[in-house]
Amino acid sequence: MEKEFIKIVKAKCKEFNVELVLKNAKKVKISEDIFCGGYFEGISKTEGKLVCATKSPLYLNLLVHEFSHMEQWYEGAEVWKNVSTAGDVDEWLGGKNVRNINRKIDLLKMLELDCEKRAVKNIKKYNLPIDIAKYTKSANSYILFYNYLKETRKWSKPGNAPYSAKNIDLWGMCPEKFMPLSYYNSIPKKIYQKFKEFEI
Repeated sequence: MEKEFIKIVKAKCKEFNVELVLKNAKKVKISEDIFCGGYFEGISKTEGKLVCATKSPLYLNLLVHEFSHMEQWYEGAEVWKNVSTAGDVDEWLGGKNVRNINRKIDLLKMLELDCEKRAVKNIKKYNLPIDIAKYTKSANSYILFYNYLKETRKWSKPGNAPYSAKNIDLWGMCPEKFMPLSYYNSIPKKIYQKFKEFEI
């Protein structure tokens, strides 16, 4: 099913006028100081770019996640439109003072929550070999990370994302289903302690 899904991703990228870069590496560079396993960028309303590191241990998870971001962009989803006002979070991470930063981080958090819900639907739709309960737990840790970001003003280091395999004691504590929006307003105390302990 994985090979079939990659064919679908390639076909959809062609249909949507999106450049697909499957990089033979463990991580890709998203900005000067931030590396990750993959990203989707809506360059304009009619042109995009989807990048994924094929050597990442979470390659398939990342691909379905970024594919789901591409769907948000292509459909013109409200959560996607909302983040056009949140683009300066990267500048804030780089040290620049930005007004309404908590609101902008929250918009990104809602974008990611919508994306993760779409990703789970795509895992089911394309019958991908991904454990949905584990995926959802790790997705919830990533969404909660945005609350932690407000405090640390630092992106997680490569290989130390909250959802990394080595951080199972963190994401393993998260719910295996998506929760009401109010759940994501703060980090439950025990999970917060793990964020601190693992220096996320």
